[in-house]
Amino acid sequence: MSKIIKFYSVVLLAAILINCHKDIKKKENYRKGKLTLAIDPSFLNLGNALVDVFHSSYPETHISLKAEVEDLAIADLVNGKVKMAIVGRDLTQSEAQILYNKRKIKCIPAQIACDATIFITSVTSDIDKIYLNDIRQNIFSSDSKFVFDNGNSSNYNNILRKLNIQQDKNRKLIAFTNSNDVIDFVSNNKSHIGIIGFDVLSDQSDPKVKNLLKKVKILPVVDSNDKLVFPTVPNLRENIYPFTKRVFLLNAEGDFLIGSSFARFSGSQRGQLIVTRAGLQPYYLYKRRVEVH
Repeated sequence: MSKIIKFYSVVLLAAILINCHKDIKKKENYRKGKLTLAIDPSFLNLGNALVDVFHSSYPETHISLKAEVEDLAIADLVNGKVKMAIVGRDLTQSEAQILYNKRKIKCIPAQIACDATIFITSVTSDIDKIYLNDIRQNIFSSDSKFVFDNGNSSNYNNILRKLNIQQDKNRKLIAFTNSNDVIDFVSNNKSHIGIIGFDVLSDQSDPKVKNLLKKVKILPVVDSNDKLVFPTVPNLRENIYPFTKRVFLLNAEGDFLIGSSFARFSGSQRGQLIVTRAGLQPYYLYKRRVEVH
């Protein structure tokens, strides 16, 4: 009887040691290693802020941000070129199915913030507002004065969704490769209106943003009720601003690794405070604790 007890004791001890080793290995995978994250350029300010603080908490991790327009970022995720992406939408059913067919992995989406597609013009321009109907009628006209930060970007796709316009690969539009080029262009062409992400100009405590706002101004949108609506945080929170968009963090790692750690961090109270400091609306709201002595 004692030999049997000893045998099972040894087996139990071995099982405990194996599980402990697995737990240690899991924590190591969670806290160290490298990850490439595809990100739509309009979210780069927020992405850099989140990654910088994440690195300070987990110094043995390294997340590289790969800036590419939303459609390419999602294509890279679906085709397994990257395991994580920050974009303005979730995968479609067909995209999720392609991902599963190729890698037998389901994408885990997390919404981490509310951003917006905004309209800007030169600070010296006479344009001081823009009508929703004018955007709908003229944004893709042959003599359009609208300038995109990129084709197939988060902002381009958001405009199509909000105005219920069908995708057209043959559509002609004025587009640059980044928001800085749009800002430079419209600041020197007073009749044009730039289309960029709010994240580019939302952190007005940032000296770079202050300098950019000396060149361009953000236009309010006149909605269908003739009401001026600015892309402010309260208007994003209540979804009042017509071109509000959500920031999705798509995780296709397939295991509990750095990506899962970063996703959890981004949705935590600390991560959401970073969203707030960036001048955007956090997706998760935390009640503020006040202690009265």
